[in-house]
Amino acid sequence: MQSDASSGKMMKRITVSLREDQYQGLEEVAEDLGVNLSDAAREAINAYLLKEHWGRTVGNLAEAKIKDGLTNAEVLAEVMAKFPHAKTSRESIAWYRSRLRREDPEVPTDREAKARRGEAE
Repeated sequence: MQSDASSGKMMKRITVSLREDQYQGLEEVAEDLGVNLSDAAREAINAYLLKEHWGRTVGNLAEAKIKDGLTNAEVLAEVMAKFPHAKTSRESIAWYRSRLRREDPEVPTDREAKARRGEAE
């Protein structure tokens, strides 16, 4: 393993085989970003994880916990426990709650969830 100087985190080395078009695309990304191929590959992986994997699964977990009656703070704690790398905030959880309430007005507001759980404002 080697250390990522920008974050101080240890990195693992992997070997990946790419199709020619994927390699050319990665070269274009590297050139556009002004970085080497390894940095471009890490950036592409991060973008995928944040948008496709963590984004979809974080949202699913957040919505399920909101429907279970948890407060925004409790939902955020659950999300961060399962996805510690997620960039989720209380505002993100409030957005999911708002979207769910547009579809189903029976979904409790954060204030209602707090009241049901016996929390003070």
